[in-house]
Amino acid sequence: MSKVIIYGFAPSSYVRTVRMALEHKGVDYDLVPLEFGSEAHQAMHPFVKMPVMQHGAVTLFESSAICHYVDSAFEGPALAPDGVVEKALMEQWISAVNDYYYGPFIRDFILQRIVAPSRGQEPDEEIVAAAMPVIRQRIDILEQTLSDQLYLAGDTFSLADCFLAPIFFYAGISPEGGELFAGKTNIAGWKARIGEHDCFRNTMPPKPQAAE
Repeated sequence: MSKVIIYGFAPSSYVRTVRMALEHKGVDYDLVPLEFGSEAHQAMHPFVKMPVMQHGAVTLFESSAICHYVDSAFEGPALAPDGVVEKALMEQWISAVNDYYYGPFIRDFILQRIVAPSRGQEPDEEIVAAAMPVIRQRIDILEQTLSDQLYLAGDTFSLADCFLAPIFFYAGISPEGGELFAGKTNIAGWKARIGEHDCFRNTMPPKPQAAE
């Protein structure tokens, strides 16, 4: 069978999500950088985003579609819970991460606080300040969610965790990380459990300059 190719960059949270899924399943793959906005990129992804997956004749974009394909197409530990309710919770949290966490955490916070300095640019403190109340509220929601369960979809590691873990990794190493997560014992436990998974350890991105 053809080897899986993931087009994207290791620092991307969505690229890491897909890589975590592949690592968890034990799937051999290559991570191939792609010039952003190039003709090759546009040909593979009509909305010019990353990651893109190629597996033989199959080309997929959108991280959720790629992850579900990986979980269904390959043998290995399941990335979806068995129960009907737990599966629904997994989908609920994948959607929530995409709709309510990625924007304030990555676009408004991490791009300003970590990515901009790594490119020699000054962060826009107004954007960061505006995002902070939303970020704190999202953290509080997760802290409450994890008060009586081990993972986002119950007590089983799932794709939902693969979507949120890369985002919270960056939030945790940000200058505000210690203060943002202070006293969040449920999140601390979840992060510790996530950190025990090889799929998380094996996909650690290069250390951003702002975190050094």
